[in-house]
Amino acid sequence: MRASRQALVLVSAAAVSTALLTGCGSKKADDTAGGPPAPAAATVTDAPPTTAPTATTSPSATTSATASPSASASPSATTGKTAKPSPTASASSAKPTTAKPADPAPKAAPAPAPVAVAAPAPTPKPGPVAPPPPPAPATPHVPPLQSGCTPSKPQPDEPKEAVATALTTAAGQTRTLNLSSGGTDKLPPLPVNLVKAIAWQESGWQSGILACDGGIGTMQIMPATVSWMNSKFGTTSDPKTLPGNVQLGTQLLDWLVAYYGDSSFGGKYDLSPDPATGKTPLLDLVVSAYNAGAGNVHYNTVTDPATGTTTGSLAIPNPGYVASVKALMSSAPWNKAG
Repeated sequence: MRASRQALVLVSAAAVSTALLTGCGSKKADDTAGGPPAPAAATVTDAPPTTAPTATTSPSATTSATASPSASASPSATTGKTAKPSPTASASSAKPTTAKPADPAPKAAPAPAPVAVAAPAPTPKPGPVAPPPPPAPATPHVPPLQSGCTPSKPQPDEPKEAVATALTTAAGQTRTLNLSSGGTDKLPPLPVNLVKAIAWQESGWQSGILACDGGIGTMQIMPATVSWMNSKFGTTSDPKTLPGNVQLGTQLLDWLVAYYGDSSFGGKYDLSPDPATGKTPLLDLVVSAYNAGAGNVHYNTVTDPATGTTTGSLAIPNPGYVASVKALMSSAPWNKAG
């Protein structure tokens, strides 16, 4: 019995010794493998999501990153005591910086809107003034000598001497214009060369001509003008006769002088050139409107707020016609015509 008990003790001691030897061998293997296993990577909750894994291979790097997010920007914070600094760890462990978009180029300040300077109303002369013009014709009258079609001759032409006499007589009249308001406006004689130049431009002084657009005779009177002028001046002129035709044409010129003179020039009817500038604004308006219609011809005034000076500008749709008539006034080709 004693012998068997001793044998059991020996067996138990052998088992304990074997277990101890087995455990020491496992630890020795770990020691020779290079030291204790690296701790698990720490989760840095306040570090940028782009932190490179290499920054967590060193306990000191992990500790530094955990202690302060800004420490990861330093290369020494991403390495162990014996490890060389890793450029990759340094670059990747730094907080990413989002490139701030460049400020857009400053927009140019919008140009200030032009300030419209209200033109003062022209100072009318005392007493009645000319009425507004009638509606503008659809198209300006085209003199037959400048038109593309061939005019007709429903009656023979009067001699040039007879035409010259009729034009001179009509130009020299002092007329009284009946205004729609019930008043009247007395008009001075017209320049003879103006009346003759208009007649030459319109018809070449052909009293029997009929234009394709309806212009009649020497002064190329349009049918609608006949009743209009007869009512304004209290006459019964016939455009198919030389005296009546020239009378209607000069009446229209008188009406245009009154309209533009009263509405734009303070009741002045002077058609001669301005002594200072040599310009003839009233004459230009009258000549232009005889051809294009008063509704298409305008005089605009603007006052300079700094100086108080008022200047005018002409809105003329037919400057070539005006220039031609003014040239005829100077050259007087009818004096050379046979």
